[in-house]
Amino acid sequence: MEKMVLPLSNGVGLQSADKLCVSIIDYNGNKKVGGRVVKSHKKFWDAPVVRGFTYFFKGIYLYICAFFLEQSFDEKETKQVKTTGKINFASSYIMLITSFLVAFLFGFLALGLLPSFLFDKAFGYSSYYFKSFMVALIRVAIVYIMLVLLRFLPFMSGLYHFNGAGNHYMSGKDGSLRARTYPLNFLNFLVNVFIFSLFVVSLIAVNINFIANFFINLAIFLVCIPLIYEVLRFLTGTKYLWLKDITILTNFLVYIKPNTTHVEVLMTAELELNSYNDFEKMDKDRYSMSALYAEMGTKLKAGERFDQSDVDWIVATVLGKNRAEVKLVRSVSQKEYREIMRACERRAKGEPLSSIFGFVEFYGLRLDVNKKVLSPRMETELLVDEALKKIREYDLKTALDMCTGSGAIAIALDKYSSCKVSGVDISKQALQVAEANASKNQANVDFIQSDLFKGLKKNRKYDIIISNPPYIKSGDIEKLDIEVKKYDPRLALDGGEDGLDFYREIVEGAPRHLNKKGWLFFEVGAGQAGKVQELMEENGFDCLTIIKDYNKIERIVYGRIGK
Repeated sequence: MEKMVLPLSNGVGLQSADKLCVSIIDYNGNKKVGGRVVKSHKKFWDAPVVRGFTYFFKGIYLYICAFFLEQSFDEKETKQVKTTGKINFASSYIMLITSFLVAFLFGFLALGLLPSFLFDKAFGYSSYYFKSFMVALIRVAIVYIMLVLLRFLPFMSGLYHFNGAGNHYMSGKDGSLRARTYPLNFLNFLVNVFIFSLFVVSLIAVNINFIANFFINLAIFLVCIPLIYEVLRFLTGTKYLWLKDITILTNFLVYIKPNTTHVEVLMTAELELNSYNDFEKMDKDRYSMSALYAEMGTKLKAGERFDQSDVDWIVATVLGKNRAEVKLVRSVSQKEYREIMRACERRAKGEPLSSIFGFVEFYGLRLDVNKKVLSPRMETELLVDEALKKIREYDLKTALDMCTGSGAIAIALDKYSSCKVSGVDISKQALQVAEANASKNQANVDFIQSDLFKGLKKNRKYDIIISNPPYIKSGDIEKLDIEVKKYDPRLALDGGEDGLDFYREIVEGAPRHLNKKGWLFFEVGAGQAGKVQELMEENGFDCLTIIKDYNKIERIVYGRIGK
């Protein structure tokens, strides 16, 4: 059986013959991975037709296991799960039972009673066969609408993103997402089985009695399982792209295009799964990848710095490949091995990867960084996401990135919108880095050295201002992790006594530099969203909105000047 992809709300599960690995993004934005052994199945169960049932029933079981494993990934339980595979099931029973009850209620009301009611209202009396066909279409339409609407729920949004990661891999030096990694994604498979069987059941509905109808519907559903499996297996495995594209008809319903972080989480599970292979050196001149990963893990764990995504980054960077290509590598040379291990030693001591290699990947872009600029984090990608939505919705023409640093936000806005973008920073050294990054990424950004708005012309206005300013409390900086307080510039961290100094100045100055109905976007630290929102309201902003990041932390605050 192929590897099975199980998208979750905060990560993804990946299963091979006898191992289930789950990789998630924790509440601090770190990637965590753990696994448990699952019972292997005999070759008989992989026979045509039969393998469809194997995939379905084992998938249901594994989804439950992955769900509970995901729920157990808190700070207290992560170590236990990673080392023993033991899961605290009790803490998640209520959530699971509630989900089943909601699903049952939806099925009874929306799919059982509503379609017939809508048909009778629209057509009244009609032939039996016409009614069956129309009810079938209505039921499928309801499911389609429900799946599309669910993507707007925060919990489901994450699941849809990670489902998208299961359908793609990173390719090219630009980190773009192309082609499929796995022949079958379990969530896609379930949606196809459910919709197709629902249509067939509705189409050939018979009126005998409740028990007879139940068994007829069950039989149709069971027939659909191997049929859909074999069809999808053929379509996703074919070399003809136009046949592959047929699967889009249902896949897009539970799909949101993933970003780099989503794909990296999937790859973390992939590498964890592969790490359970034998860790033997190939010969005196070459090292197997499994042996390399084992030694890297030992080195990083000794420094309490183990993160599978760090392993991926180090190997891919040293080898000059992207993460997808690394999966095809079976061994490394002695020279590559030594370079990789030196990077691991530096990482184990707390030095961030951006400092070790001098660059970071952000929003599909490669940006150079040094000690003069803050290395952009994945939370800032969410800030760019939300800003781009407003830019496209209101056709905004000009944008200002306040406290631009490495230029990450400004360059991303220039590359992915039609806005004319400017970037402001007080640091001359930071602007030199930003200008170099803009040039390397062929971005046309106007960088300005200024202490916030003080160096800007009074009549210079913008449709949108975006900022990720320093927001750490002065007294908390020395308490930060070594990789932050030692390698990030204090100028990019210190937000004053309460961490809000820059927000106050920007909020007070922004109205003078915003066009009518202009927008102001902020990234904020944990626990600051409410206070920043109050500051904006006091200074004439409305349409105030707070967006949570993937770890359910209030991370983005934005509003529109009420003029």
